[in-house]
This record gives sequence, structure tokens and C-alpha cells, in this order.
Amino acid sequence: MVLYATDCHNVPVKLLCTDDGKLETQSQNPSANILLTSSSGVGVYADTLPTPTVDGNNRAGWFYKKTIDNADKFNYYFYSQGSHPVLLGDLHSLVANVSIGAWASNASVPFFVIYTKPTGVGDAGAWYHSKCAYAIDSSKNILLGEPVNLYCIKEPSCSHNGNRDIELTTIVNTGDCLPEEEILTISFQSDSGAPINTEVLVANLGYELNNKNQNYFNLIT
Repeated sequence: MVLYATDCHNVPVKLLCTDDGKLETQSQNPSANILLTSSSGVGVYADTLPTPTVDGNNRAGWFYKKTIDNADKFNYYFYSQGSHPVLLGDLHSLVANVSIGAWASNASVPFFVIYTKPTGVGDAGAWYHSKCAYAIDSSKNILLGEPVNLYCIKEPSCSHNGNRDIELTTIVNTGDCLPEEEILTISFQSDSGAPINTEVLVANLGYELNNKNQNYFNLIT
């Protein structure tokens, strides 16, 4: 017998049964996982310092703690081009499921940055044409350790959990940031100016397109 559920678009999807009798949907399927110690995991956290680790409280996700009072931060890159380029105007939503373990200011909260491909004309950076950042504003209320979905552009259709959605409404554009620009990569990152002992647990990253295509990744250890 095959069991089905419906996804966020009301499309039937198969439910998978694990060896211990648990039911899983696509968002929990290993095909959507990125293992911290794998080559894919290293590609995601790339230039992050210090390297993310297993959470000491056994929560799912990659745990990051800033241990030195310097410009260290994490950068999690979670987009690479597939068969066709994705344009800035194609993006419906960017989403990250996070828990903030220490709060000093807005700098304690990570944010999204979209980089577009350089064109050789009017590039705003050495390796990108435009940089579009989405960060939190001071009106948002987040509890310490509360798992929340940080998102930007539009509300996500498929956050795959029951956690509270919080929009990142502070937009900082560097360069043109035009809808027709092709995306080079997307990063979810912490602030280099965050204070020492900043703690962030990231369990899931994803993006959705206006055509309903989507990609979600569980960060596992």
C-alpha cells in the first residue's frame, strides 16, 4: 500500500516509511539533506569561520558560535545554477529555519544576500554585478532559542514546519539589482560585526520561484 499526503501546492506526494516506522515527506528525505562533513557541506559553509558544528543540545541543524571578538562570520551558500539561469525577478521567497541562542542587537540575526553574475559593465564588485541583502529590523520580536522561519521577498508557500514566519524587511542594494539579472549565488550569513558569543542554529535553507519550483535543504550532522 502506498500512502500519499498533499504538499503546499495541494499536489499529492508519497509518504516514505523508515525502518523504525516513521513517515517522512520530501523535506525529510535524505535527497534534500546536506551533511556537514560531506564535500557538499564544505561547499555550503565555504569560508565560514569558525566552522559550524553539531549542536550541544542535540537539535537538528548546524550550530555556529562566534568565539573571538573579530570579523568572523558564517556564510552558507545554497544556490548554484541548474539547467537554466534563475533571474532576480524569478525569486518568490528565500527561507531559513533558525534559532538565535544569544541576543545583543540586530547584528545577532543572520540575513540573506543574493549575488548576480558579473557582466563586465557597471559591476558593483570584483566577482558580482549586484548584491541584494535582506536583513531584520528592530520591530521584530524573537525569543531566545525559538525556532523561526526567516524569509524575504514574499511569504514562503512551503516552509515545511509549523514555526513562526518572520519577514526580513530591511533591504540594502549594492549595484543595479534589476529583475533581469542572472543569479550567481545566494548566501545566508551572519554579520561580521556580531558580538562575541553570537550563537545561531540553522536547520533548513530553501528558495522558491514564481513558477512554483522550489529547493529545500536540511542541514544535518
